[in-house]
Amino acid sequence: MWTLLKAEMILSFAQFRRYFLNSLLSLGIMVLFFYGLFYGIALFVRAPLEGNSLSSLVLGFVVWTFTLGILHGIAQEIQTEATRGTLEQLALGRYRLETLFVVRSAFTVVVSLLMALIIVVALQTVTGVRLHFNLGGLPTLLILALGVVGMSLALGALALYFKDVSMLFTIIQFGFLPFILAAKDAFAGQALLPLAPALHLVFRSFVGGEPITTAMATAALINSLALFLVGLGLFRWVYGVVRRKGNLSMY
Repeated sequence: MWTLLKAEMILSFAQFRRYFLNSLLSLGIMVLFFYGLFYGIALFVRAPLEGNSLSSLVLGFVVWTFTLGILHGIAQEIQTEATRGTLEQLALGRYRLETLFVVRSAFTVVVSLLMALIIVVALQTVTGVRLHFNLGGLPTLLILALGVVGMSLALGALALYFKDVSMLFTIIQFGFLPFILAAKDAFAGQALLPLAPALHLVFRSFVGGEPITTAMATAALINSLALFLVGLGLFRWVYGVVRRKGNLSMY
């Protein structure tokens, strides 16, 4: 396993260094997008956004970018590997395909956290809002990431079978933002709604600076773990179907 971790770490660093300009431009575009969104909303409602409303909007956008990077990761990796013609080689490797992509997702979580931090600093400079940063809120992001990785595995399963699910990405991308922005108030007590408990904890921690009870954390962890296990099971099942049909390498 250490060999796999080391190899993926080297690969991630090499890709980041090779496509550094693209990563930098992506950060700039996300900040500019929110800048336009922020002032567009302010003009539309004709009232200044302030207090927790502004903090929730900023955090919602940051969480949106954080989760999208993880959510699209596995499916995009599968599509990229299939396009390159290397997906079947990965499947024939030493490690199971789902193990490989889960490890890659772990590195994606780390990268997404770093990018989210940069975006937060930029947005705080632009909007003047201040979030409640504390190390105690970090586990809430990790719990959220666990559930998102599960959803990413489910999308990866669809990519394995259908090969190209780009339009589904677009639908999820713009449907996910209002879902996240509703998390602070609407998701309180919604333990069965996917990602809802974890999202509620993130907003509770970073916007209100409110304490998190053991019951809240347990509910969020169970919800995210269930999503992860369902996504992993779906990925394994679809992978088996694709292998039996012999169309893993087809694109």
